[in-house]
Amino acid sequence: MRLRGYRAEDLDAIQKLDEICFEPPFCFSRRAMRRFTEARRARVVLAEEKKILAGFVVVHLQKTAHGPVGYVVTLDVSPEFRRRGVATQLMREAARLAGSEHCVALMLHVFTGNEPAIRFYTQDGFLRSHLEEGYYGPAKDAWVLYKPLRSAIR
Repeated sequence: MRLRGYRAEDLDAIQKLDEICFEPPFCFSRRAMRRFTEARRARVVLAEEKKILAGFVVVHLQKTAHGPVGYVVTLDVSPEFRRRGVATQLMREAARLAGSEHCVALMLHVFTGNEPAIRFYTQDGFLRSHLEEGYYGPAKDAWVLYKPLRSAIR
């Protein structure tokens, strides 16, 4: 598996993968995906195998009252590459990049009904912060999860 950074020509492929991975309201429009991936403070990592897109992660670097954090906008893995460690590799790289930018933690929202994702993030060291009611729309609540980054702890 090869990890690399985002290029503008990747937009169509990652937007299509997002539509495969998530149904509305959880998937992003092409316009939103472009805005997320091409933002100045975005860090995007793609995983490829033999030039086939296996997955990607989008992280935004944000300032908070507790210090800078890497906010995971989305983590997408193609169904044929699941259970092969791709998500773990992408999240490790996201944590490395965020740590290199002096972030104290990674943060994300996850739908309360997405038990596989909650289990994955918990096993990866994420902790529950709080519940945001209606984050994804009426009756679609989200857990806010965070993972302290050791590289940022002094």
